[in-house]
Amino acid sequence: MSNDLRLTIAEIINRPLFQHVQVVAGHRGLSRPVRWVHVLETADTGQFLNGGELILSTGLGFGEEKEKRLAYLTELIRRKAVGLCIELGRYIPSIPEDMLELANHHQFPLLVFHQPVRFVDITQDLHEHLIQSQMQALRNLEAYSRSLQQLSLQAAGILKLLQHFQVAVQTQVFYYAPDGSTQFAPVVPHDVAVEMSDLMRSHFSGLDSSGAGVRFLSLSATRQLAYQPVMAMGHVLAYVGIVLYERSPDEYLLLTLDNTVSAMAQILMRKMFVEQALATENRLFDDLIANRSIPEEQMCSLLGITGSGKASAYHMIILSFEKPKNLAQDSLPPHDLTAIFRSLLTRHHFRPFIRCMGHRFYFLLIEQRPLADSRRTLEKAFRDVKRIMTQMLGADIQIRIGVSRAGKRLSDAGRHLAEAEQALAFCQESSSPFFADLGLFRLLFHVPSEPVLKAFISDYLGPLLAHDQAHSSSLVHTLRVYLESNLSKQEAAEKLFIHRQTLYHRLEKIEEILGKDYTATQKRICLEIAMRARDWLNKEEQN
Repeated sequence: MSNDLRLTIAEIINRPLFQHVQVVAGHRGLSRPVRWVHVLETADTGQFLNGGELILSTGLGFGEEKEKRLAYLTELIRRKAVGLCIELGRYIPSIPEDMLELANHHQFPLLVFHQPVRFVDITQDLHEHLIQSQMQALRNLEAYSRSLQQLSLQAAGILKLLQHFQVAVQTQVFYYAPDGSTQFAPVVPHDVAVEMSDLMRSHFSGLDSSGAGVRFLSLSATRQLAYQPVMAMGHVLAYVGIVLYERSPDEYLLLTLDNTVSAMAQILMRKMFVEQALATENRLFDDLIANRSIPEEQMCSLLGITGSGKASAYHMIILSFEKPKNLAQDSLPPHDLTAIFRSLLTRHHFRPFIRCMGHRFYFLLIEQRPLADSRRTLEKAFRDVKRIMTQMLGADIQIRIGVSRAGKRLSDAGRHLAEAEQALAFCQESSSPFFADLGLFRLLFHVPSEPVLKAFISDYLGPLLAHDQAHSSSLVHTLRVYLESNLSKQEAAEKLFIHRQTLYHRLEKIEEILGKDYTATQKRICLEIAMRARDWLNKEEQN
């Protein structure tokens, strides 16, 4: 973002409607930016000015009367108008010397039209340009805010945000921490950095911590600092600022500064809490994942839970994701994601504890207050989690989630983590991430794979598996789709993308191998369980 989006008087006089204008006084003020254009004929209407206006007048209200014309010009200057355009003619044929002297004294541009002009054309032209410029500035600010959000989701440090800020404002920017360390973007010579750092240390050390707005520090007649404290929980963590040389800050530049400060506050807050939080949570989840029993008292101690009131319900969740193949291996910053997830889940009324290991996130979510519909709240929270991961890693990231039943005793967290593991393993088959929806599949997790589960699979699916392997066929998959289609041949054929006659041939072969009763209720249930159990065992072996 740049002040170039604002029109200055010097730029305005180069527009076609000003081709016959002459600057007769206040040349040093031509760099003033114009916020609006007004037609104003008398001093007593100056109360309607807000500052930054370019005034158009015919001299009707003051003419050649010295007292009136000086009062008029003085009122414009006092009201912080940026310039005056006068059409010479009947009411004021020429600009008197006293007006020229007053305008020059205040570096207030005084422009004259030697030929009649249509003020309506001027106001329409300039207002249209000003409005378009303001809209463009707002679009730039919105784009900058989005880019800051993206940087916040990445492993972006303070320096990277500072460099991003500098590109947006196109002037020297700095970051000053209370420990005395200073960073500049772009980098300045060593002697300049030392001088500026000493100046900031002297100035900032004497400031109070009240107020988080923009402040200014004048360095010379042409140079000043505009800075804003980075605050969290009432404490100043750092200062971020802009060095302005022969330039006044506009509202868009200051909004850019404010957005940058907010983003840096988030980064500093994460750095303050992430290490301590991660150490505790990592130790806890390492024990739970390793299936080590943790007494209730120790769990409460690790989680910082005190008091003897009624225990809050909690949920164990596992989120597994697969990054796109074209994504850089080092592009995932788990610590930053953990901090973002913690903030998000807290807003959903959970007290979150999180562990990231490889391509998995483990969550222990304690309800801050009893939830009327915890399932619905969890679904909403993890839609937000998925949205954030999609924004960061791309729309083609694959995410699966397993959710345990609600727990009461924290010492049972290991058992509920196992439930989340089982729900994750069968989430595609059950079309639900919740362990409570697994139905018969809940039993598979507790059946020993050797010899019970594998023998069960062999007894019911063995002949069909052997045929597929020997003939490179897909009868097991055909059977699965057929059963999932509730024995609807038309639906199964459509799902398999084959002709119905082809399906008939396959079903005849399945019947020949498994027997005519393979669709009977009891045998059908066994076949479905055997196929799910086989899928689960294959996943376990791959892991």
